[in-house]
Amino acid sequence: METADQIGTMQQSILRMGAMVETALRKTLAAIELQDFELAAEVVREDARIDRLQDTVEDQCTRIIVATRPAAADLRQLLVGIKLAASLERTGDHARHLAHRARAVTDLRYVDALPLIRRMAEIDISMLHDSLTAFVERDEQKARITAARDDQIDRLNAELYKLLVSIMQQHPQTIENGMDLMLVNRFLERLGDHVTNICEWIVFAACAEHVELNK
Repeated sequence: METADQIGTMQQSILRMGAMVETALRKTLAAIELQDFELAAEVVREDARIDRLQDTVEDQCTRIIVATRPAAADLRQLLVGIKLAASLERTGDHARHLAHRARAVTDLRYVDALPLIRRMAEIDISMLHDSLTAFVERDEQKARITAARDDQIDRLNAELYKLLVSIMQQHPQTIENGMDLMLVNRFLERLGDHVTNICEWIVFAACAEHVELNK
């Protein structure tokens, strides 16, 4: 098999892994909104599949590097494939952590937090999807544009933080649930950071340039 074909196979594994992470995030969001704790438990159980696929991607990249001694551009793509698999695995972990806190929104006093949580999650998911497209297409500009959307996540993070603090101040008996939602907010903010890091590696793969995006 030619090096290009092998890299294509690796990219398909990355896309499968990304699709699994997207699905986990969407299930987690639905579990939070619908208070579907069985769906949340399903996300937790399925995280192991994402972990196994990370191993597959790393094995594929390693075999290609050893067997073909790829040219510089292909080598960067393979090294970035390993980095992306690790970032996707961590993103899957965040989905699992979010699922563990689905019960926090059963308190109706936090219902106003749901639209902000939904919006942050939707942006995270769309950024993740677009970053993986940029990786496969070796599209540096798309990666840069995708990373820039992290500003939206940061603004929503600040807005949600203020809302949660206000609710906890008005209803001190809800602080435990409020702190769980603070963690949800933090996880969603970190997802945007992970995708930004993915985009930085995509730029490196495309032009051999280390950059810090959206700082």
